[in-house]
Amino acid sequence: MDTAQSLNQISIILYWICLGVYSTYWLFGFTPWKLRFPILLGIVLLHIAAIAIRGISIEYFPLTNKFESFNAFAAATFIVLLIYTKTESHIYRMSFFGVGYAFLVAAILFPKGLSYAPPLMLTIWYILHVPLSFFCYALWVSAMAAAVARYFTSGEKKPYDQIIDSGFQYGLITFSISMIFGGLWGYVAWGSYFLWDAKVVWSVIIWFFYATCLHLDYWQEAKRFKPPMAIVGFVILIMTYVGTSFLIGSSHSFR
Repeated sequence: MDTAQSLNQISIILYWICLGVYSTYWLFGFTPWKLRFPILLGIVLLHIAAIAIRGISIEYFPLTNKFESFNAFAAATFIVLLIYTKTESHIYRMSFFGVGYAFLVAAILFPKGLSYAPPLMLTIWYILHVPLSFFCYALWVSAMAAAVARYFTSGEKKPYDQIIDSGFQYGLITFSISMIFGGLWGYVAWGSYFLWDAKVVWSVIIWFFYATCLHLDYWQEAKRFKPPMAIVGFVILIMTYVGTSFLIGSSHSFR
């Protein structure tokens, strides 16, 4: 077995270990912050190491197939969860965690062998575009989880409103930067900044949707629609990220 195959096997073993340890977070997630934070931090660091080793094995950024895509998105979700892990609401934390965990489990369904990047991915713009997209998705998942927690929690709602607003704002900023890099990648890969492609069209749709969510602040009576829109936005997110690959088909689809 050559070095690349050996490193890939190590990364796969670490993936299974991470999956097992993440599973215990369904219990540890309900413990005090001083316990749950270091546990989640340790798992996330191990997860990042697994992804990094896989990248070393192919000598490129490890986002070349569906397994790596779902695995990386799960990692981005858990990283953002670390930022908000002090939030006391179990409903928020576990809803947020549940989405990342679902994608980590779904990654099992896809081949885990070595996969090398095709020529159209061999550009810095791709490396900048995709991870930023995952982090903005994670921020929007955070907004959705806060909206769900808001509906099922009595008492003070302001902390959830702040998380929703942060998800909308920082998610849109991150996604806007990602789209700029995506346009540059598109020009290098396909000779055009914009394509009538399912992924691109849905990316424009989701950008306008969350831009609208931000502008609700300028209409006092519309602010109450922000929590339900955070949930609707999650549905649009799933369609943009997953639906365009599995239901419609796109030139952006991973193998």
